[in-house]
Amino acid sequence: MGYTNPFASSTGLNFLISMLQSFDSENPLSIEAEAGLKGFQKNIRVVAYTTLQLREAAKSGVLDAFILEYQTYINEPEIRSYEFIPFGVRHDNPVYAIGELSAEKRRILNEFIKFSQQEKYQTLATKYGFNIFNEYNPSSRPLKGDVIIQAQNLWKIIKDPVPICAVFVVDVSGSMDGEPLNNLKRSLIESQKYIGSNNLIGLVSYSDDVHIDLPISRFDLKNRSLFAGAVYDFKAGGNTATFDGIAVAMKMLEEQRALNPRLNLRIFVLSDGETNRGHSLKDIRKLVEESGIPIYTIGYNANIEALNEISLINEAASINADTEDVVYKLANLFNAML
Repeated sequence: MGYTNPFASSTGLNFLISMLQSFDSENPLSIEAEAGLKGFQKNIRVVAYTTLQLREAAKSGVLDAFILEYQTYINEPEIRSYEFIPFGVRHDNPVYAIGELSAEKRRILNEFIKFSQQEKYQTLATKYGFNIFNEYNPSSRPLKGDVIIQAQNLWKIIKDPVPICAVFVVDVSGSMDGEPLNNLKRSLIESQKYIGSNNLIGLVSYSDDVHIDLPISRFDLKNRSLFAGAVYDFKAGGNTATFDGIAVAMKMLEEQRALNPRLNLRIFVLSDGETNRGHSLKDIRKLVEESGIPIYTIGYNANIEALNEISLINEAASINADTEDVVYKLANLFNAML
């Protein structure tokens, strides 16, 4: 079974709430509901950051079931061998006017509604998977916002029964000089507060060589400060030995796994995706596959295709950080994975 992160995905949140209500219809935050979630989570192979990541896992054949909006299901031939079963609260995509809108803005919204209701566009919407399952009546009931937030936090605590051990691998080569490295530092410093303090975190940087800036240690207040300070001090220069950096991170994580085989291991690579020194992906691909360690890539002014190739080896996600909401993206990723 696979599902998407309920911090970043409305479908994942729908699934989480529906599941908790199935365990206790009166109180989705009760001891019974919590116990049900713990039991369910023990058998979960994939909690995906994005629908794309989950869809790729389904294509590879590792999943018996997974969650997805019908619009994606109907337009993706490679997953049509699965049977679609509706669940949870209906996602009917209504139009809302929020706040005190001017007469002109209300007129624009009404014009858009008239436009979308034309027979031509309603037919097109149906073709792409909207206006379907009109007979479906959800068993889930609406919840207040504070209950939903508590449910998300409960999931974050329960989703990983053992601590996560992760290493951040940061590109500080010359190609990252200027805006890419500045954006990387800002987004990583601002979003690291979403990393749970019970996890084990390490930090590695690379250019011509690889440097361990923070050995793997519990992410308490002291190490959180050391992490932020190391990121703040990064300076760009030299060539790009990306896969040497990944190899060092893997060695660090394997040493931790020898001490505690139950740890969940992860690597986060923050880079522009270009490599011109040291090992190649071909050199270390087999080692990455055998380790089973997922490598999440975050691209800054990047060759996203190259980074995505790394992430797909063990079904991780790749994020393009060249947007205004990069901190939001990383916060959601860390909420899901850390």
